Amino acid sequence: MDTQFRFNVESRTVEGVRVLKLRGELDIATSVVLEEELGKLTGTEDIIVDLSELGFIDSSGIGLLVRANERAVAQKRRFALVNGQGQVRRLLELTGISERLTVSDSFASLLAER
Repeated sequence: MDTQFRFNVESRTVEGVRVLKLRGELDIATSVVLEEELGKLTGTEDIIVDLSELGFIDSSGIGLLVRANERAVAQKRRFALVNGQGQVRRLLELTGISERLTVSDSFASLLAER
């Protein structure tokens, strides 16, 4: 299956924050798409990755989010996640990512925390 149909990243700026909304399945085959989008973020704006419409994530996707967080911290940028549902939420909890990174159930609350 073509990765563009399995995974999509919508990038926009909201109140000075770069928001990446993920849809579909983030796995080893599609993670390159997110990696390219994250690589385009060269400014100083904070980053929110919205996982609320992501249906699946594997360890390669988790690793990519951890590395993106580390890069953002090194650049003095805030990096946060809007929590996913089902398998996505469960994997974030099982791997401890929900404790290690800034994760919220609400996009609005992440914006308000700035």
